[in-house]
Parts: sequence; C-alpha cells; structure tokens
Amino acid sequence: MNKQINFALVLILLVVLSVGIFVGVATGTFLFDLAYPDETTVESSDSESTLESTSGSQTSDQTTAATNKPVDQTPTKKIAITFDDGPSSANTKAILDLLEQYNAKATFFVCGSNLTLSTKATLQRTIALGCEIGNHTVSHKYLTQISEEEILKEIQDTNKKISQYSGTDYKCIFYRPPGGFINRSVMDTLYNNGISMYSIMWSSDSLDWQYQSRYKKGEITRDEAVQGAFDTIVRETTDGTVILMHDIHEITVDVLKLVLEKYTAEGYTFVTVSELFGFEDNAPKEAYFNCYYSENRITPKN
Repeated sequence: MNKQINFALVLILLVVLSVGIFVGVATGTFLFDLAYPDETTVESSDSESTLESTSGSQTSDQTTAATNKPVDQTPTKKIAITFDDGPSSANTKAILDLLEQYNAKATFFVCGSNLTLSTKATLQRTIALGCEIGNHTVSHKYLTQISEEEILKEIQDTNKKISQYSGTDYKCIFYRPPGGFINRSVMDTLYNNGISMYSIMWSSDSLDWQYQSRYKKGEITRDEAVQGAFDTIVRETTDGTVILMHDIHEITVDVLKLVLEKYTAEGYTFVTVSELFGFEDNAPKEAYFNCYYSENRITPKN
C-alpha cells in the first residue's frame, strides 16, 4: 500500500516538474523574443532599409547629376572676318544686315577718304552692332613707299575721322597696311611719334577684288566670281583664321552669305580681331603677320 502511494507521488512530482520546465522554457523564449527580435528578421529588415536608402540615394544623385550637368567647356571655334577699303554706301549696309542676321561680328578697316556724311550712319551702325573699326589709311597708299610725314598723315587723319564720325570718340588700336606692305621703318615711324597701334594682317585671302575684276571684264559670270572667292576662302580657313574681304565689291555680299552659312552650320563663332587675339582680356598683344605681302614677321614694340 505504501509503495503504491510513493509511486503515485513520484509520478505526480515528475509530471509537475516536466510541466514546469516546459512553461519555463516557453516563457523564457517569449521574453527573449520581446527583448531581442529574431536575427533573421533583423537582417531582412536592415537589408530592405539599406536597399530603400541606396535606391533613394541613387535617385537623388541621378536627379542632382541631371540638374547640375557639366557645361560643355570645349573651346568654341572662332573666325575673324575683316573688311578693307570701306565703308561703302552701296554694299556695307547689306553686309551689316547679314552679320546681324547671323549674330556675327567683324572688323572693318576703313579708309579715311570713304568716311563722309553719307557713310556716317553706316559707321555708327557698325560700332553699335559690336563690330570693330580699324585704320586702313586715308588714300590706300603703300606705307613702305611714302615719306615719314605722309605715313603719319595717312594714319592720324584717318583716326581723327573715325573718332569724328563715330559719334562715340572711337579710338582705333589696329591698322592694316594697304597691300599688306609693312616694315620696321614704318612701324618705328608710328611708335616714335606716339602712335601705339597694332598692324593686323590676314591668313585667308578671298581675292574678291580679283574675282570682281574678272567678272566686270566678262571673263567669268557673276556666279562664278562669287563661287571662286568662296572656294578660295574655304581652302585657307580653319579655327583662328583671319579672313580678308572688301566691302566695296558687290560680289562680296553674296560671298559673305555663303561663308556665314557654312561656318555657322559647322559650329564656328564670328568674332572681332580683338576677341580672336584676346586684346579685350589684357592678353599679351602681338601683331599678326603672315606670308601675304609682308616683308617679314614683325612683332611691334610694347
């Protein structure tokens, strides 16, 4: 009898212990989960959070990159078109119309003999359009073939007329010697008498005067004259070229139109001599010489 009672007590004790252990384990696990979420769950949550953060960062970066896209700083190709012998009542206005149409600038080397009341408005419009005025002497005399007194008169008188008719007291810093004839003696004459100007030559000669002459003589048609001058320019023109034309010739208007069309389409900008050589940026100032008619390459005194 006692043995049966003892066995029952032991059995009950074992059941109670087992239940206690089960309850304890279950309770401990529950409390642990409350304090420390399951490791797999944490990693999954962090992974999703990181993904969202990365995605958001990429979107922000892409937006910033699109908004702050680097500006193309590739140097613009530049050409300086220059006109000699004007202004012309017949042609210069049409040339200015074309320059304005193409948002282009040019440099005009004018002759004092052509600066009159009838061309005054043309000169002033040229300056107003942002173009540049240079000195091409009064009467187109070759400076290497005249006296010092005549050299000074040719340059000084033209400067005075430019200032007078400009309406803005315009000051010339460039001259182009007629025919391109220049030497150290001529330059010394100018500098020694207080005329600090720079002689500007060219690197692409349109020969428009020659084609104009052939056309007038009946040797070629007008269209052939225009195309011939244009083709001559194209053969010699690249980035940094100074083109020589003459605004006193009628074919030059049509030649200019072809030049503006072609080089605008190719991404060129048409600038003044000052802009091409950096005179407006206080860059080192040197005269521009080449093989055309000049006796040698000369850099003027500073």
